[in-house]
Amino acid sequence: MVILDIKMADYNGLDLLKDIRNHFYDLPVILATAYDSFKEDMKSIAADFYVVKSFDLTELKKKIAMVLETRLPVNNSARQGLPGLSR
Repeated sequence: MVILDIKMADYNGLDLLKDIRNHFYDLPVILATAYDSFKEDMKSIAADFYVVKSFDLTELKKKIAMVLETRLPVNNSARQGLPGLSR
């Protein structure tokens, strides 16, 4: 899983997202943005979820849990080791 910011010092996050999708299409990506209006553009971007900075950790944990729910089996040991995410 990748948690990626759109604005980075040396690289554009959307360009990096395109590179990730070209090479690792199934890798889950959560995109971080400072723009709440980004919701409208999400449909055309290949991120699985996004969070608006400054998000709280509860929101980020929910997004991570949603990715794990769709990508990992319920009994997967990767999920069981994460606080607040195991069932």
